[in-house]
Amino acid sequence: MNCGFRRIFNISTFISAAAVVFLIGGCGRGPASGNTPVPDSAAITGNTAVTGSAAVYNRIISAAPSNTEIVTGLGLGDRIIATDKYSEGIAGIPQGIPLIDFFYPDTEAIAGLNPDLILVNEINSYGAADNPFRLLGNLGIKVIQIPTSTSIGGICDDILFIANTLGVPDRGEKLTASINEKIAQIKAAGEKLAAKKSVYFEVSAAPSMVTFGQGAYLNEMIEIAGGINIFADQKGWFSPGPEEIINRNPDIIFTMLYPGEDPVAEIKSRTAFTGITAVKENQVYAINADSASRPSQNILPALRQMAGIINPLYYETPR
Repeated sequence: MNCGFRRIFNISTFISAAAVVFLIGGCGRGPASGNTPVPDSAAITGNTAVTGSAAVYNRIISAAPSNTEIVTGLGLGDRIIATDKYSEGIAGIPQGIPLIDFFYPDTEAIAGLNPDLILVNEINSYGAADNPFRLLGNLGIKVIQIPTSTSIGGICDDILFIANTLGVPDRGEKLTASINEKIAQIKAAGEKLAAKKSVYFEVSAAPSMVTFGQGAYLNEMIEIAGGINIFADQKGWFSPGPEEIINRNPDIIFTMLYPGEDPVAEIKSRTAFTGITAVKENQVYAINADSASRPSQNILPALRQMAGIINPLYYETPR
């Protein structure tokens, strides 16, 4: 996969997400994800739950990796008959299934797979005048759009929503309860830190640096791990100037790790950054991009990695 395109894909997913009220420290049932049931005949007008319906979905196409991870996390990967190409390699999906184009799906080919449910994400419509899956919905195929969640609470709401739609609400409850428990443990450890370290998380590298303030689940993750986002006074996703980063002088810098790239070395090579504490003290770390950028239960490995760096007293620091 082209690393540059993959980075753009993940960044556009982040920037397209709207800010929501955080449910710090765990998963909740609040309105964070914006899941709103609409009539069963509707196509791409929002999440279309079938609560109480006799419908059973056994032939699922997942058009976003976060949705794929949730379905497999619920133990229903065997129901997936095709995915987007970014889902390739996710544990739990059948080997050799077709991979569809994320942005320009082949409607005829997809209809020929005879799916009874397609799970899409709002990013599938990124830059398009209309949702590319709408025609499939009009053909009578159930299409459910899962909005990009911007809080951990929203992620858990999505898990519960998908579990309920697929007829396994108990599995959704079990999975979110497990997430709650693990996050609570990490948060409790972070709260024991006598002095919290400041963190700058660079999602996109120079020259178009992108980071975040309040209104992103990664900000929650920094706080849960025991750190302080240097841009916690900002909201949403934005591009900071290098002077702002230098003036805020983070103790730790996180960046995204993509195959074939060395973002840590690139950050350390910036002449303007040589005076930043994180660079001087060799506290620049690459976080697994798939775990950090996909709003599913699999944010936990990235959270543990971040916690191990911010709080080495309780966690083994990844190197």
